[in-house]
Amino acid sequence: MAGIYDAGTHVEQTAANCPQSKLVLGGFSQGAAVMGFVTAAAIPDGAPLDAPRPMPPEVADHVAAVTLFGMPSVAFMHSIGAPPIVIGPLYAEKTIQLCAPGDPVCSSGGNWAAHNGYADDGMVEQTAVFAAGRLG
Repeated sequence: MAGIYDAGTHVEQTAANCPQSKLVLGGFSQGAAVMGFVTAAAIPDGAPLDAPRPMPPEVADHVAAVTLFGMPSVAFMHSIGAPPIVIGPLYAEKTIQLCAPGDPVCSSGGNWAAHNGYADDGMVEQTAVFAAGRLG
């Protein structure tokens, strides 16, 4: 929960303190889960009682793109007793989610090397192009 609180607070503060700035949010694996929960429109069913509230809707106006690598699947989250991650509708069209073939965290694969290979497989560049395009 601490990572979700911290990330959400930073996003909200940056939007408030730098209102002309456009933000790009991103994360890999657990970080992708954090950003997924940060951009959620509602507290998911099954979340702890102390789960952070969703960010105010106007914060989405300051977010240009969300780039997620190896975000844990519903099945993976279920296997660790955590609620599923649902990107909120204000962020969905701004989000690119990439999952390497065989990655056991975001797919049903069993190749842990795939989960650790995002920097080497061209997906980082793919998200950079996506984010740059969203920034204009």
